[in-house]
Amino acid sequence: MNVELAVKDAAHRLSRVLLGRHRVALFRWVRAQRDLYYLRRADVAVIYFAKSGSTWLRALLSRLFQVKYQLPEQAIIERDNLHKLNSAVPVFLFTHGHYIQDFKPLSRHYSPYADKKLIFLVRHPADVAVSLYFNTRYRTNPLRKDIKRLPDDLSQTSIYDFVSNPTWGMPAIIDYFNRWAEAFHAQPRYLLIRYEDLRADSAAQLRRIADFIGEQFSDAAYAEAVQFASFQNLQDKERRNFFDNRRLQARDQANPDSFKVRKGKVGGYREHFTESELAALDGMINTRLSPIFGYSRSPV
Repeated sequence: MNVELAVKDAAHRLSRVLLGRHRVALFRWVRAQRDLYYLRRADVAVIYFAKSGSTWLRALLSRLFQVKYQLPEQAIIERDNLHKLNSAVPVFLFTHGHYIQDFKPLSRHYSPYADKKLIFLVRHPADVAVSLYFNTRYRTNPLRKDIKRLPDDLSQTSIYDFVSNPTWGMPAIIDYFNRWAEAFHAQPRYLLIRYEDLRADSAAQLRRIADFIGEQFSDAAYAEAVQFASFQNLQDKERRNFFDNRRLQARDQANPDSFKVRKGKVGGYREHFTESELAALDGMINTRLSPIFGYSRSPV
């Protein structure tokens, strides 16, 4: 464990003793103020639910700017770090928005992101929930699970029970998407990017993003970004700690499920459930999820 993480873990342990039941509320308030501070300084906000492919998108966009401005390959977007290397690069905020929403709830009439170019990255909720299960089991720091409102122990929890749980599973993910579907009415500038479309034609979706944020890149840069951020390449870089970034570090080199870049498979959730379980999950999508995202087959 590096020094930074050791210090953070020590702070979490101490806060449990000193703050008790007030710890989670205070921590989430502090994180909300921090995220609002970063939001005020951002040009582009990328919003996503955890495990929706944001790390991959971050690598794709980073490589475009690396190629265009001859920046280091290890420089992955972290708010204003690329902007500091070249002021032509926009300042990004990648965020789930959970902490901000605790204090500035989204609505049809209000969005705290209204003056930003907002990219909403969405992925099929069942694939998100399955990926979140593995991330919670093999990557999430136990000292932070209470703050993230995740279960402490999954050893006795089946993957279906996790995915169908209303607090952290698919119902919560669907509610998150639906809140954003309503909030788009109060968002003057937003772009919806589906993970599945990004996988199907990465270059075309990157062009959509570039047009939206007012950037231009060469055909060679798009091709280079897609190759650089291929899943095989990112997994190899994760094994070698190429980026020297805790966001892209495997927790256990011997366990593929502990990697940040795990599978990224479209529709991979179907491999983990029985037919009756799949029917229940698909029914939840079809009856509860807003059709704006293109995953449900009947109106909400």
